Amino acid sequence: MTMDEASRLASFALVVLIWMVQLIVYPGFAAIAPEGFVAWHSRYTRAITWIVGPLMLGQAALLGWLVYDRPNLPRTLAAVAVAVAWIATITLAIPGHDALQAGGRDVAVIRRLVATNWVRTVAWTAAFLLLVLA
Repeated sequence: MTMDEASRLASFALVVLIWMVQLIVYPGFAAIAPEGFVAWHSRYTRAITWIVGPLMLGQAALLGWLVYDRPNLPRTLAAVAVAVAWIATITLAIPGHDALQAGGRDVAVIRRLVATNWVRTVAWTAAFLLLVLA
């Protein structure tokens, strides 16, 4: 497998994951019983971190290497999109999850998480599409 193929694969995995989170997981938070929400959310965030973390790190490392070794416009724009996804994760998603963990099921926080997660959804989708062009 080439570095380009590995980069596309990691990016595609994140695209599939983020669309599932955006369309199924985050909206589904509102359907979880309030009395069991904090325990469920704690298990979810612990488990999803083991999936998302390595994918995000792998994507960043592979793309960083490709931009350094063989820079071109699609790769560079994909790297910018990945940076946007990271920034959105740190500034929007993690604080949203922290609020849910601290305060329990809160429909307003869940709605905000769904709404702001479009930033990551669009960014990771754009990164993948740009890497297909690279």
